[in-house]
Formats: sequence, C-alpha cells, structure tokens
Amino acid sequence: MSINHNNFEALKMKIGIAITTYNRAEYLIEQIKLIRKFSLGDYELIVCDDGSSDNTIELLEKEGVSYISCENKGIAWNKNRGLYYLANYTSCDAFLLLDDDILPCMYGWDVEWCQGALLHGHMNYISDFVNAPIVFGRCTAHNPGLCGLVQGAALAISREALQFVGYMDNRFGRYGHEHTEYTHRFVKAGFGGIIRKDQTMLFAIMNSGLEMNHLPSSGSLEEAKKNEHLLRELSNEPLYRFPWFNEQQRQDFLSEFDGVGYKIIIPEWEILKDFDRDFYLNTYPDVRASNIDPVTHYLLHGCRENRKCKPDEN
Repeated sequence: MSINHNNFEALKMKIGIAITTYNRAEYLIEQIKLIRKFSLGDYELIVCDDGSSDNTIELLEKEGVSYISCENKGIAWNKNRGLYYLANYTSCDAFLLLDDDILPCMYGWDVEWCQGALLHGHMNYISDFVNAPIVFGRCTAHNPGLCGLVQGAALAISREALQFVGYMDNRFGRYGHEHTEYTHRFVKAGFGGIIRKDQTMLFAIMNSGLEMNHLPSSGSLEEAKKNEHLLRELSNEPLYRFPWFNEQQRQDFLSEFDGVGYKIIIPEWEILKDFDRDFYLNTYPDVRASNIDPVTHYLLHGCRENRKCKPDEN
C-alpha cells in the first residue's frame, strides 16, 4: 500500500487491535506475525483467549504478546473483553476486533482500517467468498461498500461511536448473530450504514488489506439458528448495552480485569456517572422537545453551552 496525503492523519492516530481466539494457537501466532509485518501505524495489541485448552498462552508469552485468558463464555462475551480493554485501558483512537482466522495481507492495512473507523464510526468486513452483492462503493475507507450482509470476522469502531452504542449483547450466547445485531445498533445511531425507506439496512463494509484464513469453526449452525429470534426481539431496546445484564455478570466481567493494568480515566465519562436525565429534561424544555436523547445532547452540545447535568449540591 502506498501512503498518500489522505493517510497521514490516520498515521498519527493509534488503533487498538483485539484478537479473539479459542484453541487455534498456531494460526493465532501466524496472524500476530503478519500484523507485525504489515502494520505501519501506531497500534496496541491484546489477545482475548476464551479458555483455550491448547498451548495458546505458552506461545503468547513466548512472543511477548499481552493477553486476557478467562473461562470460556462465548463469542460476544469474549469480544466485549477486547472492547472493554481497549476503551478503558488504552488511549487508542479507534478499535479493531479481529477473529483469529483473518489475516493482514497488505502494508498499511491498519492505517486503512483506522481511517475507516474515524471517518464512519463503524466498519464491517466481508470477504469475497461470501459472494454478497455490493450495492455501491469500492470497499475502502474513503469509498466503503454498502451491502445487506456483514461478517463478524473484523469490525472497526471509533472511540466516539462506542460511547453511543456500547458493547455486544451477551444474550446471544456462544455463537451466531451477535455481530449483526451490534451493527444494526451502530447504523441506527448514525454510524457505518444507511436505513432505506423500507427500513432495511445497508452496512458500510471494507475488505482492504485483510483476507480470510478458512478454518473449521468451533460454533455450530444449530447454535446460530437459536439466536435468530433475538435479532427481532432486541430491535426496539435501547441502543447502548453494557457488557453485562445483572449485578453478578458485572462482577464476573470486571473481575477478569483484576491486575490487567491502570484504567484510563476519560473526563466525559466521569461526568456522565452523575448525569441526571430527568433533571436535564425538566431544566431544558428545548431538549425534551427535540426528542434527542439527553445524554447524547449533553455530550454533543450541552457541555459546551455550560448547561448543568445535575442539580446543585446543597
């Protein structure tokens, strides 16, 4: 890849790469070596191991790669480990989730995907073998393809977009459709796709610099079939999801990060811990009338307009 003028800004940015893996040690190490070979920008790498029983950890330690290895809890939970780490323990501008069966094959692939995330908020990958019709575009950062299908093998997210959409829904369990539902929420929030008049969606996709390494899947079509109904059931729920759905899950999830490192403090997120939605809507009728989510309004406008986000303390 030749880096032109449009790529310089992305070179200044830092992308966080989280690889999710399960019992594919040899292939994982091959993938990591290709990331190191073909990446041109500043990046931070973390491997999320979903309880592998092979020699994954031994090889990662030999390669000097940072990792989180915990009990097997399925694809959505494991991808959320990567997102949570990159969002809370790094200063990366964009996040890239990679399955362990997708390989960099072009110098500067990381710059291109970082650009895609920063320009559009959310980008998906689709490989040639899927043979999905591309409605429009060249599948690059500056001219993404639009397609009615997505694959979960690679997806890029800007830090800004993550604040509005959050994490994958772990109710999808171990396999199937979690990435599709996740992408639906990004498009609804205005990132990485369009909603047509008939309410169907087209997703922004890229294939720049990545290729599939076609490996046997540990999931099953039966598991995926069970999750199909959740796509419809969850369509009207709030866009933002945490990595957990009850207090026990919250404790279990956060305990996996004990001793991982120092958590990055984001000032805007600290403010929102005390954000009073009812107070904000009652104090500012124009926000209520606009039907804009009050948190979204405050992040985009209210803080710059010196609006209060909670009552004054006595």
